[in-house]
Amino acid sequence: MKRRILTVALALLLAVLGTAGVLSYVHQAGIRALAGHKAVSVLIATKEIPSGTSARAALAAGLVSAQTLPVSSVPSDAVRSITPDLAGLVTSAAVAPGQLLLLPMLVTAAQTTSGLTIPAGMVAVTIQLCVPEAVAGNVRAGSEVAVFDTYAAGSTLTAQPDCNGPHQQQGYGAVHTRIVLPKVQVLSIGSASAAGPASSSATSTAFSQSSSASSSLGNVLVTLAVDQGNAERLIQLTEAGLPYLALLTSSSATRPDTTVVPLLRPLS
Repeated sequence: MKRRILTVALALLLAVLGTAGVLSYVHQAGIRALAGHKAVSVLIATKEIPSGTSARAALAAGLVSAQTLPVSSVPSDAVRSITPDLAGLVTSAAVAPGQLLLLPMLVTAAQTTSGLTIPAGMVAVTIQLCVPEAVAGNVRAGSEVAVFDTYAAGSTLTAQPDCNGPHQQQGYGAVHTRIVLPKVQVLSIGSASAAGPASSSATSTAFSQSSSASSSLGNVLVTLAVDQGNAERLIQLTEAGLPYLALLTSSSATRPDTTVVPLLRPLS
């Protein structure tokens, strides 16, 4: 009799523990599911914010406004409010309307020189690219990009200087593509044919054309913030290689290549 009572009690205990475990799992799963749908307030440019504008002045002039977005779509470095420690910082480059205000876009006013704001310890280097290599116009001031290089072992690869005709001319030897700079900040972008200095909006009209007309749009000037070592790599790449940009997000994973991939066989 005692054994039967003990067996029943143990069964009831296991049933209670099992039910509690299932309920706990369902509850935690619900929390995780809802977390991605939570809304957060972030600052978005309502009008173009000129380079060198302080965060305080942009807010006072109505150049930025708070908007509510799903937390899953908001980068971790998005500016949610102009706090006292951010108010005195200035934009490192012009911010286009509709663009999220990101922390890397704000630097100290002392870092601004010649109309271009350069992060501390960095230098500005401009490279010339065709439209496809500049991510078809989706790169903006404040974007972060990875820089790739394509080269031929024991031979040469050349691109058409005016971005017309065949995109590449291949010599003999195997062709390799590698990442040269895993993550660099874009300071400005503009058209090589436009008069005056490059700006974040200088090519917005040209880039809106269809990809079939890309070859006639001319070259694109992309100015990047790099340290001395990476400036040397970037300059060498533009002189002897074929640079290609990849637009990064907060979740992009890039790292220096220890091997060259992919390996393409030479054309017969």
